[in-house]
Amino acid sequence: ISFDQITKNISSSGQGETDSEFSFTAGDKTGIAKIKVTATGGGETAVYDLQLDIRNPNPPETRSEIRIINAGEKWESSFEPFGIRGTNSARLEVSSFPSVNLEKHLDYLLSYPHGCTEQIASTAFPQLWLPELTGKRSEKANESATNIKEAINKLLSRQMSNGGLALWPGSYQPDNWVTSYAGHFLLEAERKGYSISPGFIQKWISYQKKTARDWRFDNRHRYSCNDQAYRLFTLALAGQPDKGAMNRLRETDNIPLLTRWLLAAAFTQTGRPEAAGDLLDVRNTETEKEYNSYFYGSPLRDKAIILYTLALLKNEEQSLLLARELTGELNKGNWYSTQSLAWGLLSYMKWLEMRQDDNDGPSKIIVTHNGEKEERTVSPKEIWLKDLKLKDGSNSLSVENTSGKTVYATLVRKGVPIISDAAPEEKGLAMKVDYVTMDLNRFDNKNIPQGSDFMMIVKVSNNTFSGVENIALTQMVPSGWEIRNTRLFELNTGIKESEYDYRDIRDDRVNTYFSLKTGETKTFVTILNAAYKGEFFQPSVWCEAMYTENCYARVPGTRIRVTGQ
Repeated sequence: ISFDQITKNISSSGQGETDSEFSFTAGDKTGIAKIKVTATGGGETAVYDLQLDIRNPNPPETRSEIRIINAGEKWESSFEPFGIRGTNSARLEVSSFPSVNLEKHLDYLLSYPHGCTEQIASTAFPQLWLPELTGKRSEKANESATNIKEAINKLLSRQMSNGGLALWPGSYQPDNWVTSYAGHFLLEAERKGYSISPGFIQKWISYQKKTARDWRFDNRHRYSCNDQAYRLFTLALAGQPDKGAMNRLRETDNIPLLTRWLLAAAFTQTGRPEAAGDLLDVRNTETEKEYNSYFYGSPLRDKAIILYTLALLKNEEQSLLLARELTGELNKGNWYSTQSLAWGLLSYMKWLEMRQDDNDGPSKIIVTHNGEKEERTVSPKEIWLKDLKLKDGSNSLSVENTSGKTVYATLVRKGVPIISDAAPEEKGLAMKVDYVTMDLNRFDNKNIPQGSDFMMIVKVSNNTFSGVENIALTQMVPSGWEIRNTRLFELNTGIKESEYDYRDIRDDRVNTYFSLKTGETKTFVTILNAAYKGEFFQPSVWCEAMYTENCYARVPGTRIRVTGQ
């Protein structure tokens, strides 16, 4: 930070208090700013130290570059850091198997700003296999262990009295798919050595068994077979298979293709691969498009479940073909939900776990970064990670393959932009943001007198031809504004808020989660106070369907000013 003036003479007559202001400007670097205030007068001296957290509200950006380096070839690249100094980093990822852009996708999951039960499990699930890929003593493995333990503790707190898991804290009923998914993660975590409360598992098994027994096939809701099959697989994974329910589902006519794969996985877990084989044509890895979107799904998620099942079946030939297809999809740079991305990564790692060791031995490479050379041997099932020390301006990198086999290299760069250049945009959702006084009069929110209370009113409409579930509205506020408790003003605002599933109020933002029927509009109110004088940047107001592609709306950020009264 830099001050316009660092010294002032202040006159005071008699006893009492006198206010004085020092204006400063935040620079383009994030971190903790330390300020020392020294007051001297009347033969006395007082010193006060304070710290300010200089942060950037914009989300980090991740850029990746993937190269296939054949035997004897050399890849050379030059690049510059992007974003604010101190937020930029670069990492090289090298392996002898097809790249899945692991670092970029894991970073997306770890930095995802919302936290429903599905997203908590998705963040940690793929990290269960990282120690085997990056080395059990690597920094990445240590980080993943911390993240997994944190996710386990959060998931345990989401269990309801009946044993199911709620999507959000305070929900009045469990989410069945999420209950199976979180239980699946916890069972795999237990196999990897993590401690899971026996009481949690017992209650979860009881809920799964009761729900499995109560389920009935209904051709009008054929897609629910997928939910039942996944539930039966997780029970089999827990060593508590419901064989009667498994056989009834197997004998049911007209079950979806994904149901067959999940049920085959269940039979495989119970030691009946012949029953699994009867359910499948392993050459057909397609699923019905009309069911892709149910249960947080997508075509990529369904293919990942199939790859996971093929790995359990130890079908190397068909799994290799599907793994190549999956890695191709994950390297396209398309948008994916947390569910799709997590399933894609964890099924890929499960496939690697199943693969036989390469008879060709390890790969050998020479990495040169900004003139510093390093020779490295990469094991057949290893993903070697190297953090690159960046300098201002151009950085050079080369990777030379000195072995007789192909290697895959990925350069991942991260940074936080100073100011987002996002423009207004609407796809599927429409959003209108208004600012009014407490008397419901519109005013200029870019110039607000200090101490003023006012409201941000956001209206979100569904312009698609179907209902949209699990929408997240993020309202970030500038540093000069403070968020007030809306409940205290509920009777006085004159505006009735729409219903929502969950709301997360933090110091600098309000996240609201809800669903919209076709053509429906919902209204949300945030009470704010212009607390601090100065000029600030207000981030974008952003609304997105968390599990539906190309369904979002954005109102760009702007500079605002809080003036003296």
